[in-house]
Amino acid sequence: MTKVQRILVGIDTSPQAWFALRKAIAIAEQQGAALDIVTVINTEKFIGVTQGPMGFGATTPQLLDELTADLKQNLAAARQKAVEAGVKDVQVHLHSGNSKTLLANTLPERYGTTLIVVGATGLNAVSRVLIGSNAAYIIRNASCDVLVVKTDMDQKTVNVPKRLFHKL
Repeated sequence: MTKVQRILVGIDTSPQAWFALRKAIAIAEQQGAALDIVTVINTEKFIGVTQGPMGFGATTPQLLDELTADLKQNLAAARQKAVEAGVKDVQVHLHSGNSKTLLANTLPERYGTTLIVVGATGLNAVSRVLIGSNAAYIIRNASCDVLVVKTDMDQKTVNVPKRLFHKL
């Protein structure tokens, strides 16, 4: 079996991302691999989806600034977990754009990724049909191995509510 040299793990604030991060950290520590922890602000989803005093409208710069600050804090916490677990080379990255193409193609090529780790979809059935899951897209399009995490560290299936979000 080929040794994993560089892992890219995509995280957001979902429980699925937390499980993916924990497994990516464990693999990186066991294999002595570098770890790139990535969050993508999917800007395509923000246009016309916020609710303000006048109803629904475009995302404000203030809202994006707040989101960016929260995600940077989340990335810092994720990096700290990896460092505390003994991973020697940990980088965090915040990008904006299409999360599917960035995680499947652009970023793995840029970082020299040999394994992508993502959480199983947090979408409900209707959302999966309409927009598709990131995990499914990454599996189909990535040029390296992909691990989709569906279990906890004890290999027990995790059933989490679809709309439950938390900070790492």
